[in-house]
Amino acid sequence: MKFLNSSHAICIGAHPDDVEYGMLGTFLKYRDTHFRVIVLSGGGDFDKSTEECDRRGENENIWERLPNVVGEVKDGFVRDQAEDAMVDFVESRMYKLMTTVFTTPQLDSHFEHRMVNNIGPALCRRKPINLVEYRTPSALNTWIPNHFESLTEAGLKLKKKLLKLFKSQQHAPYFKSKAIDNFHYNFQASKRGVDIVESFRIVESFS
Repeated sequence: MKFLNSSHAICIGAHPDDVEYGMLGTFLKYRDTHFRVIVLSGGGDFDKSTEECDRRGENENIWERLPNVVGEVKDGFVRDQAEDAMVDFVESRMYKLMTTVFTTPQLDSHFEHRMVNNIGPALCRRKPINLVEYRTPSALNTWIPNHFESLTEAGLKLKKKLLKLFKSQQHAPYFKSKAIDNFHYNFQASKRGVDIVESFRIVESFS
């Protein structure tokens, strides 16, 4: 299967773990879609783990376990990068077959997530490309998803196992097992019989 019928997609994160926390189950589900992950920093500038831990290595440790995923972590902090520089960097990693761009939400309490979201429309300006926001733990309650990817219990169990490879982040409240379970619950989906989901907001879609 392919996500939105895309053979190739690019997934942009502000920090290591953004993309994987939001959509690792989708990577596992859509084996026929090739996902390229671009992380625009080595971590947050107020996060001690950025300097104390090998966060790039944590990402790579996950990517090497997923045959349909490759990735790259950019040095520096998002806050120090001009918007046009981020666009140029990501565009240099895109290629013609890419038909979907994933970004962090605009309605997000983390300012660097909002900065990454801002470059999404620019990356899609030249051809019909799907633009999709994936949910983050810091997405605001006003962020409303319009697309849900169902996961099996086994799929969520595997995702949780892989997220443990982010050893530097296991102290974070949103990495607790119960928090991860809650992140994958949506009432509107549940009342339709779908109890485990990854949530997305499709901004633009072409078929």
